[in-house]
Amino acid sequence: MPGPGSFLIGEEEEKEILEVIRSGHLYRYGDAEDPRFKRKVMTLEQEFARFVGVDHALAVNSGTSALWISMRAMGIGEGDEVLVPAYTYVATYTAVLFTGATPILCEVDDTLNLDPDDAARGSRRRRRRSCRPHARPA
Repeated sequence: MPGPGSFLIGEEEEKEILEVIRSGHLYRYGDAEDPRFKRKVMTLEQEFARFVGVDHALAVNSGTSALWISMRAMGIGEGDEVLVPAYTYVATYTAVLFTGATPILCEVDDTLNLDPDDAARGSRRRRRRSCRPHARPA
């Protein structure tokens, strides 16, 4: 049985992947003078930033990395507390731990999102943010 999203992969995607594999440059860093090094990740970031109308975009390897780097960009770190839903994927609170902050687990409501009443009760002196994954419909 084909995996989720496999119908989105066609000849164009295969061509792009083969180009990267054959170039020998399998990660974002390489010799910019080498004509085989096309900086595919940088091109993706620039095109995506332009598409969504922002100055910068950063491609990462996972949702955990995306959450972690977002929290670091907000200055969240050691001594801070971040509210996270108790019913969530491990990446939500793991990303908080990677920053050095402390995850504070809160109940979820009927929509399986962070319960605002419990979040208000869980508020503490050093709470900086709440991490609310948006993979669930409200």
